[in-house]
Amino acid sequence: MAKSIQDFLVELDTNSKLMEAYKSDPVATAKKYGLSADEVKIIADKNWDELSKRFDDTSKTIRVISY
Repeated sequence: MAKSIQDFLVELDTNSKLMEAYKSDPVATAKKYGLSADEVKIIADKNWDELSKRFDDTSKTIRVISY
């Protein structure tokens, strides 16, 4: 299974060695992690808006369940 940019960001949050590598060279770290060329480009371009869209779930309908 290919690793996604979401997996990468979660791993960055929990893996201090990966975070240090990312701080030194974000693009090389993303490539080494196995992200797709499109996802590496998001990091290279610092396209935080696109990254936010991938995590944004506000377009989903909120479902209220009451018991």
